[in-house]
Amino acid sequence: HEFDIGWLYIRALERMGLARVKHVAPVPRFGGLQGRSLAMKMVFGRLQSFAAADAPVLIEGPTGTGKEVAARALHDHSLRKDGPFEIVDCGAIPRHLMEAELFGVAKGAYTGADSSRPGIFERAAGGTVVLNEIAELPIELQPKLLGVIERGKMRRLGESHARPISARVVATTNRVLAREVQAGRFRQDLYFRLTVLRVAIPPLRERREDIPLLVAQFLDGAAPLPVAWLKVLEEHDWPGNVRELRNVVERARAQKSPDGTPM
Repeated sequence: HEFDIGWLYIRALERMGLARVKHVAPVPRFGGLQGRSLAMKMVFGRLQSFAAADAPVLIEGPTGTGKEVAARALHDHSLRKDGPFEIVDCGAIPRHLMEAELFGVAKGAYTGADSSRPGIFERAAGGTVVLNEIAELPIELQPKLLGVIERGKMRRLGESHARPISARVVATTNRVLAREVQAGRFRQDLYFRLTVLRVAIPPLRERREDIPLLVAQFLDGAAPLPVAWLKVLEEHDWPGNVRELRNVVERARAQKSPDGTPM
């Protein structure tokens, strides 16, 4: 059983005056995201309405679907667009360094801390913090993250006083976060705080009609691919999603016959 946040979502939109916003955008792109499919137009509509709010957003989707691109588009269309846009990859930073990366370090906090330095929340003041692959965040840090989001304050490692912070949180994940909660790997209270606003980007195999548009984007004005090639691309399942498609198109651009057509 996955947690039903539909009611919370509607109530949040009502509180922010967004309940009547149409969630299907009539345009084929939003920021760096492109697509003619109904599924992507629904994504664009949600992102457009979420941009007008300031609550945390969770962006879900398989690896390679463009979650970071969606986060950037959300920031660029928000009231914080002139502020910083900071990203931290929760799965790439060693556990013992993660707290310092998020919240900063005071001079002398530990051996080797020869100077103070801000964390990502301070660096993103007035802008947006993107927590990539939030499911990878160590569970012992999750209560601290929740406290920062709830109270709008944080402490650097080694400091006793709290600092006010003003940054919008956008989290991304390629996992089903509700299942992580059930498995005890993710805190339920943080889950509910992050999913006030939620959007899921579908895998490429569920929106094959977007492939020609994406191919044209990746070709960037170069000679189009043969129709037969495009048909093959449309029939492929794309386990690596848009990222895989981009790599294939770039490889095709690099491998051309003497007459300039793709080999």
